[in-house]
Amino acid sequence: MKMTELLKKIKRDFSYRTILTTIFSLFINFLFAIYNGYLGMKHHDEFAIGIFIYYLLLFWIMVATLVVEKHIAKEKIDVKNKIRIKNYKIATIFIFLMDFCLIAPIILMVVKPKEVQFGLIPAIIMATYCVYKITFAIINYRKSHKTQNLSIILIKQINIIGAIVSILTLQHTLIMVNGGMNKEMQNLPFITSIGFILVIIVFSLVSFMKNRQLFHQPNN
Repeated sequence: MKMTELLKKIKRDFSYRTILTTIFSLFINFLFAIYNGYLGMKHHDEFAIGIFIYYLLLFWIMVATLVVEKHIAKEKIDVKNKIRIKNYKIATIFIFLMDFCLIAPIILMVVKPKEVQFGLIPAIIMATYCVYKITFAIINYRKSHKTQNLSIILIKQINIIGAIVSILTLQHTLIMVNGGMNKEMQNLPFITSIGFILVIIVFSLVSFMKNRQLFHQPNN
């Protein structure tokens, strides 16, 4: 495909454009997951290790969704619809379970306070990623509100969830930059962290209920 044809396709085909931006986002998310794993192993930080596992699972779901789209590219619209619905349901259930499991590292963060000095560099990296993730997720989610492609919808929902979790990660990093959790500040991080998880769960539930109408319609 020539460059001019590729640019025209990117401009007019929303789904194709979304897949390309998702591939870029996957690369950034993978690096972010690895970095959290590195911090967790270096400082024996259960929360960072939990975030590492969480982002790897989100990464796996998005990759699986892209693979599904590639395999059904030449299928009839009704076949595409059935496969997308199945993938969307499985992924949504799996994300629900992941969200509840995320409570474990949050509890460990509070009940097992550590005197750790992450340093300024992790804080800058986390803040940069958080701003990028939130901006990217909001822009792309707003652009996808008219699509009926459940794979695209799922990817956008995962981006929103990843953005919310990045705020949790930034909060934790700032705590560690200032020497780690102490008894005086245990309650506030716990409350805000649980609050963010509830937001993710409610968002996932509302999105699922909203998109149920697409289970009986052909995708674009």
